[in-house]
Amino acid sequence: MEPIGYRKDKAKEVLEARDIDLLIASTPVNVFYTTGLPVTHVAPNPILYVLKNQYPFLSMVKRNGNESAIVWSLYDSVEEFSWIDPSEVYRAGAADGAIKILLNKIKEWDLTEKTIALESLMPRYQSEALKNEFPDAKYVEGDKAFLDMRLVKTEEEIRRIKKSTEVAEKAIEACIEATELDVKDTDLLKIARKTMIEEGAWGWDHLTMNIGPSDPEAPGLGIPVTPNDIVRFDFGAVWEGYISDVSRGVVIGEEPEKAKKAMDYMIQVQEYCVDNIKPGIDPKKLADDAKSFLKELTRRGFYLITGHHIGLECEEAHMFGPMGAMDIPFEENMVLDIEVWLNVRGQGLVGIEDCYRVTNTGCERLSSLDKPTIVK
Repeated sequence: MEPIGYRKDKAKEVLEARDIDLLIASTPVNVFYTTGLPVTHVAPNPILYVLKNQYPFLSMVKRNGNESAIVWSLYDSVEEFSWIDPSEVYRAGAADGAIKILLNKIKEWDLTEKTIALESLMPRYQSEALKNEFPDAKYVEGDKAFLDMRLVKTEEEIRRIKKSTEVAEKAIEACIEATELDVKDTDLLKIARKTMIEEGAWGWDHLTMNIGPSDPEAPGLGIPVTPNDIVRFDFGAVWEGYISDVSRGVVIGEEPEKAKKAMDYMIQVQEYCVDNIKPGIDPKKLADDAKSFLKELTRRGFYLITGHHIGLECEEAHMFGPMGAMDIPFEENMVLDIEVWLNVRGQGLVGIEDCYRVTNTGCERLSSLDKPTIVK
């Protein structure tokens, strides 16, 4: 099978540029990215994820871009999911066995005194085993190397993100259709889950929602829909490992005037960002210009303007946002979620978010739902 997003030539370029001899993936997303093995928590059967404390999985990328992997010895379907040469997949029946294989391979590859890049979230027992066995190796952080590889998407990755976005929007539409007075958030969340599964998704990445001022990060408390309060759905589906992020709102009765104005401002700010993103543009300048544009519309209220990379994770990295901006320009085939929010008293954050692909001339919107709050 062909790799999904991993590109050997890109990996080689990144490792050469960062002077890395061996890059070790230990987190589910990066092992999935470099191998295709279904090791994430949303895989159709997440057994490899569930058992990772007993049977860890790892992948190793050498400077030339060639990959190897370590996987649970009882897993017999590697060739069904992975593009790695079967001779480069090593099987272990326990955690200590996986570590032994890793150490032996580093010796076999003559990398004991070379530069080895580790993920910052690598389990401590793994990193300590490496450092104790090979004290003369140079250990560096591998997170940025993985980001360098992942931020520009392949056509297959973009196809999966687009399909994931379609599924998330189907779930939002189903929830908007079901929204009426006194319906509880628990019932709406059930509809969202059911819709995503029926549409063929692996599952959901996040199901954020609020009713008026309720906490959007903690839904499912049995809160009923009340009149004239915005019900906001912020969903992300998972389609064959790839994630989306879309938000829309609905109100039963009358949309509060301040919220309506805020939404209009936020739509304009989002579209300002979209109109000004193209390859080569500095994200910090874009963020500063977007803030200035918002201040021309209104100077009231707390606001957020964020563009975050999306793919195997909902927020792979923030291209620009409240905490600053990346020091790399936009590139063709980056995929971003552009979200903008303004705080409205009594309603919480009011705004919108959509997924976009950077093209050679600008931005292609992957989302399709109408932007204004729906009034029923």
